[in-house]
Amino acid sequence: MTLITSEFKEGIQKLLERLSSPDDPGAAMGPTVATATMTGSQSSEARWPNFKVTSDEPKSVGGGDTAPPPSSIFVASIGFAENVIFARQAALQGLDFNSLETKVEAKWDRKGIFGIGDSDPSIYDVMIETRITTGETPEKVVELLKLNDTRCPMTTTVAKAATVRRKLFVNGAEIQVS
Repeated sequence: MTLITSEFKEGIQKLLERLSSPDDPGAAMGPTVATATMTGSQSSEARWPNFKVTSDEPKSVGGGDTAPPPSSIFVASIGFAENVIFARQAALQGLDFNSLETKVEAKWDRKGIFGIGDSDPSIYDVMIETRITTGETPEKVVELLKLNDTRCPMTTTVAKAATVRRKLFVNGAEIQVS
């Protein structure tokens, strides 16, 4: 089963054309907005017109353990964005794939959120591991993955503040990404 349908390819091509058009230079600019409301001692809910996401902390730190913590949602959003941008680039470049999985691991010092010593609460290291099943060559996959480094808003933003490393597996085999 291919994840890149002809309808998706057509839609991405139209989006590219619209964003490239000099007729509406403001079409490419726009805010991303979410409103988070505290719903418990360590839980919050973010709302958009048609969606909501809930966050909570584990019981060990005063939460109810009813949802992922904010740091996990942040890390997942990097994976979501990586997948979306990879799929769009694949559609534009004619690469087809059957599965795509992105695992993201971020390292940070939790002492920093309490101001312990000179600890910094910032994420300092991010490992992005991509697993793809495709009939394409590993070289073609590496080429597209490198585009994500420069075109994925989440990855490019995080790379300004932390070291971003990658692992790539194509059809189960680890492929070097430099």
